Amino acid sequence: MKLLTSLLVLAFVESVTALAHATNLPEKQTDKATFVGQPVSLVVQPETIRLAGPRAMRQILVTGRYSDGSERDLTHFCELRVEASDLVKISRGGLLRPQKAGETALVLQAGERTARVPLVVTDLDQPQAVSFRHEFIAALNVAGCNAGACHGIPSGRGGFKLSLRGYDPAADFIELTNSSQGRRVNRFDAEASLIWKKAMGHVAHAGGPRLLSVNTVPQEIVRAWLAEGVRDDSANLSAMTKIEVLPGNRVQTAPARWQQLAVLAHFADGSVRDVTRLTAFSSSDDSIAAVDANGLVEMKQAGEAAILCRYLGVIECTRLTYLEPQPNFVWPNPPTNNDLDRHVFAKLKALNLLPADLCTDEEFVRRAYLDLCAILPTPDECRAFLADPSPEKRVKLIDQLLERPEFADFLTYKWLDVLRSNRLTIQIKGSHAYRQWLRSHVERNTPWNEVVSELLTASGSTFTNPATNYFRGPYSNGAPVVQGAENLAESTSQLFFGIRLQCAKCHNHPFERWTQDDYYHMAAWFTRLKAEQDGENPGGPKPVYPWQLRENALVIYSAGVGEITHPQSGKAMPPKVLGLPTPTISPDADRRATLAKLVTSPENPFFARATVNRLWYHLLGRGIVDPPDDFRDSNPSANDALLDALATEFIKSNYDVKHIVRLIASSRTYQLSSHAHVGNAPDEKYFSHALVRRKRLTAELLLDAICTATGEPEMFTDMPVGTRAVQLPDGQVIYTGGRYASWDRHPFLKALGQPAREAVCECERESDLNVARALELKNGSFVLGKLRTPNNRLGRLLSKGSSDADTLAELFLATLSRPPRPDEARSALDHVTRSENKRIAWEDIQWALLNTNEFLFRH
Repeated sequence: MKLLTSLLVLAFVESVTALAHATNLPEKQTDKATFVGQPVSLVVQPETIRLAGPRAMRQILVTGRYSDGSERDLTHFCELRVEASDLVKISRGGLLRPQKAGETALVLQAGERTARVPLVVTDLDQPQAVSFRHEFIAALNVAGCNAGACHGIPSGRGGFKLSLRGYDPAADFIELTNSSQGRRVNRFDAEASLIWKKAMGHVAHAGGPRLLSVNTVPQEIVRAWLAEGVRDDSANLSAMTKIEVLPGNRVQTAPARWQQLAVLAHFADGSVRDVTRLTAFSSSDDSIAAVDANGLVEMKQAGEAAILCRYLGVIECTRLTYLEPQPNFVWPNPPTNNDLDRHVFAKLKALNLLPADLCTDEEFVRRAYLDLCAILPTPDECRAFLADPSPEKRVKLIDQLLERPEFADFLTYKWLDVLRSNRLTIQIKGSHAYRQWLRSHVERNTPWNEVVSELLTASGSTFTNPATNYFRGPYSNGAPVVQGAENLAESTSQLFFGIRLQCAKCHNHPFERWTQDDYYHMAAWFTRLKAEQDGENPGGPKPVYPWQLRENALVIYSAGVGEITHPQSGKAMPPKVLGLPTPTISPDADRRATLAKLVTSPENPFFARATVNRLWYHLLGRGIVDPPDDFRDSNPSANDALLDALATEFIKSNYDVKHIVRLIASSRTYQLSSHAHVGNAPDEKYFSHALVRRKRLTAELLLDAICTATGEPEMFTDMPVGTRAVQLPDGQVIYTGGRYASWDRHPFLKALGQPAREAVCECERESDLNVARALELKNGSFVLGKLRTPNNRLGRLLSKGSSDADTLAELFLATLSRPPRPDEARSALDHVTRSENKRIAWEDIQWALLNTNEFLFRH
């Protein structure tokens, strides 16, 4: 009776799963005959099929090739039959499973084309126990039972704790079979096991019926493992060596909206098994490509997406590109300024996206000054540029701006954000020295590989050799210390490789190839770092907080001894750079010298790409890989050719940062208008137009711009008159205004999202314009104070008796970097004429200009 009940349940589950899946099947969404058309040939993977063992399975793939050179996945559209029909069961979507031993053939038909694939079924009489580590754990992965939102959370959930995505199967086996008095499994009655009841929805479960939401294979695996007596694998279990995703990267053209994937696992004993139904699939962009539990991908719109395929602890990604040619689309053949444009426009053409027109000179002069020097152009600079008839004036302006000291200020400010320059960690003197060290390199345009090498190998006093502040950590028990090796491994990987390694500290990275071994190999570079205090600097404020103690330098040095051990194996981990082989290092050498050479080597696949991608991000508001410090296979670049070209040019130029910035700013892509054409307005990925939403002025730029527009500089404690916010060595300044005269960030900067510089991530800076920030801009004391200062720009214009038209033009040029348009001039001058108090009327006008999106955003 129990067996009958079990079979009925499984049949019901299969029917429910099939019904849920059927609503999204491609053959239900389009006319089959029209979609298939008349292919000139059929390609079947695999070319021969062997099903060995009672639980073997194989996902076939059928590709139609057409006379125009295009390909379509016909797996779900072709007719399938087995010549000896009792040998094999064909499930919907092309999954083959054995029924009876023998030899036969699979026959496929699509349109007028047929193909015949030899098929062998064997070893059905051989016992084939469920592998706990290769199958049961994989079934939990697919069902999501051991995900971070469920029982894979470090503390577990509901008293049940699994290792995240099965990275520790030995611990999982003990948890399942022994913890809680073994109540989760029943060795004598599989369906009485609590894990089965909850996963199938037979009893209450906060996570819901997890096994009902996926294909039937995981259900079968879980039940079979329970029925076989909940056994672990033998010690000689063959290790998995890799997984293979078929058909690999592919470019598809409409109407080829679907692609079935197949995943093969390769093992050390030479065996290969189809694990498609035991693989967890996810898409890098569900708006472009959605993937179901069976590995069927549906392309939603033109674009690119990476499909992440995770079987056990191994991850592979396949890249799918979908093109939708538009019959009325006409490529305008826009001129190109350099190779960057050729790569961008080739991608846009393929995706049927028209590039925007060039931005106007008024837009360009403001954009260039803000992006390269973080300043607004003066009214005279605006007039001179707008009046210049030279066709080369944009190139000339870029060259001029790159030689200005403000360029060095701005690039230094950008890097100090992620190098964590804050006085709470490296003290006031340290933050000043750190900034001056970095700025001097930027000003001299030192090759960036040399700057990074100097940073990674720095030793000595944090005051006299400022680069050592990279290693200085926060106070611990009232004393400053060197950062931990793990923290430095994470920082170095994210800053100079663009890789977020943090997830691999406790387990293999859930969305990337990096393992826990990789993490501790990276940490081994820093495990010998030590620090000693180096005297003190008398004076300074009376100590109230730990960071107000008399300033003490640290001396950073390599102790020459010390290893880091793997938290699970206990083995000492040798130093090794991500993606590179293990180097040979002299035992008494400072490991960091080798690290610096490997990090900045042209053979390093990450350093050049991560650097140029970050520069592109700063200038265009979005990285080619975005976020700019999150390089991974499951987060593909928007344009591989563009990223490769920039990285190659960076290496070829001897890591010349200024050269790359000039190249980007000189491109037509950088100079495109923010006014999108019809059809490309939704595009925020492929650079068809300037991105306004992503380019709100940062807190420091906004403060400086308000000061420039109003002609009233801000005063920062202990800083020279005229110091701009982007020149501050850190965010913790003593504000000189009333109740804010204390250790804190400037209230305006704090309100507008200035980061505390405690993280190496660009994401620490908040950019959304929320209600509190809007109120600060409209009614805050900082903005109103600058507008009302008697001798500000407006006051000087009124004092010298400028005409209303001249005053208005000057305010527009100083604030928006353009003269007023006729309708704007009429409205503004009417307001001044009607007002009894002209000064207040003019303050109203500039206040309105300061609160326009045109001022608040780079456009």
